[in-house]
Amino acid sequence: MNPVLPQHDPKPDRREKYLERQRESYRYNYDYLPPIAYAEQVPISEAFSAKYQAQQFKAITKILLNLSTAELGNLFDPFNHLDDYEKLFLGEPLLPKPASTRNFLLDTEFARQRLAGANPLMIERVDHQKLQQLVQKFSVSDALFQQVVDTELSLEGAAKEGRLYLADYAMLEGMQPGRYQYWQKFITAPLALYYWQSTGYSDRGVLVPVAIQLNQKPGSNNPIFTRLDEPNWSIAKTFVQIADFNHHELISHLARTHLTIAPFVVATARQLADNHPLKILLKPHFQFTLAINDLARFSLINPGGFVDQIFAGTLKASLSLVAQSLETQEFKNLALPTELKRRGVEDTTALPNYPYRDDAYLLWNGIHRFVTEYLNLYYKNSTDVINDYELQRWAKEVTAQDGGRVKGLTEDGKVDTIEKLIEIITQLIFTCGPQHAAVNYPQYDYEAFTPNMPAASYASPPTKKDIAIGTSDQSNFLQYISPYLLKYLPPKQQAVSQLQLTYFLTAFKYDRLGYYERTDFQDPKAQALINTFQRNLHIIEDRINIRNTKRTHPYVFLKPSLIPNSISI
Repeated sequence: MNPVLPQHDPKPDRREKYLERQRESYRYNYDYLPPIAYAEQVPISEAFSAKYQAQQFKAITKILLNLSTAELGNLFDPFNHLDDYEKLFLGEPLLPKPASTRNFLLDTEFARQRLAGANPLMIERVDHQKLQQLVQKFSVSDALFQQVVDTELSLEGAAKEGRLYLADYAMLEGMQPGRYQYWQKFITAPLALYYWQSTGYSDRGVLVPVAIQLNQKPGSNNPIFTRLDEPNWSIAKTFVQIADFNHHELISHLARTHLTIAPFVVATARQLADNHPLKILLKPHFQFTLAINDLARFSLINPGGFVDQIFAGTLKASLSLVAQSLETQEFKNLALPTELKRRGVEDTTALPNYPYRDDAYLLWNGIHRFVTEYLNLYYKNSTDVINDYELQRWAKEVTAQDGGRVKGLTEDGKVDTIEKLIEIITQLIFTCGPQHAAVNYPQYDYEAFTPNMPAASYASPPTKKDIAIGTSDQSNFLQYISPYLLKYLPPKQQAVSQLQLTYFLTAFKYDRLGYYERTDFQDPKAQALINTFQRNLHIIEDRINIRNTKRTHPYVFLKPSLIPNSISI
């Protein structure tokens, strides 16, 4: 099939008849997650293939074999020690032990996960203005800061040097907690302050946690915890991880990838003919997205499903958070360069070790180059963009109230230049591939082992400092902290469910970024660009491999060979 813009197609009637049929099959639904646009149904052409279903079956079988072989005992009995959670993983050829089982209690590992963990999207720089606002609700003193991080810098000095960072989970404030059987769940809306320490165990420094406040409003029952306050420090870190888990799964993952892309899938099917160059380019990057979203609707985010069962909030509260995130976001602000700049973390000098940012930039630039060259094959100038009436209908439908309801597609709401179109398509492909990979595939390493990142707490958060033991003797720290943490961690059945969910969502990669079926692109000029794109992806992978030899922990989630084309799992 030769790609051609509609204004140049000698058979416009054929295109229109095709699109009329498509509009019958692809419809929007606004009732499931109001007011968000959801796909009404999954057309047969969007369903999982036999190959995909075989990979699903293999993953389910592996989980069941692992759990049936593990010595679980009564699923309703409590765990007696933190080590018991690790016994759920029998190792290859069944379920491997997640990476987080090794160092999850270390402060440096806790902080590192803000930069290279499951949710590397929360940390933001605290500059002078932000610091003035922050101290109104999170009043860490200079004296405490200097004692904790062993520096002569003041908070203002650290902020001025670009070394002060914050993860603020204010969006979770007031979230209605759920229940599991007779257990009440708990979640807080914490603030966690971090400091970039330029002299650490690596030559590039290390991010260290400074202080944690578990709720947004300061008060006598909402103390500030530091490493000087064990065991409450480890408990406070656990509550941050709980908040991060819920933000990650509901906002960074579900809202900002799966549900952000879904309206574009529907609009593309309804408004772009099968021989439209954009339809040809986007189709492999939209593969199975409607199907996986539909599967989630009926097995993950349904009453009694995994979100209802193991997440901290009620199902209604969790879905309300998703809807609120989607309703308030603007598409253009989620573009990688814009999003990093908004958080103040684009400066590689101030924060030199941020694996997600550094590797994501390589992929963004590589995709941008490929998209630019591809679109220039078919759009000779911006007039071609304006005269592409299918594209204009697509853009109108994506943003319409009776369409996709996407906000902020472009700065002025128009798609009238090649440059604007390049940015939109780059962002779509980046979100479908690298961005989804960055928030999906770390789930097993960081969330399958429940003590590292629980989905909920099963005891109320500490409201007093209590007696601190300090941190001088770390030799038996695991033995010491275990009974304190156990009462907060999910019971055995919940831990098993969290393991099942995170393994199933990361068990396989259906295809590979930039590698397409032979029938996808039949234009020889486009195929030549794809060959160049693939070579560039190999170069990017080589650069990441070199970086990983210098990192204390390799970051593999944005290696191009490990990124699928689409949001398919």
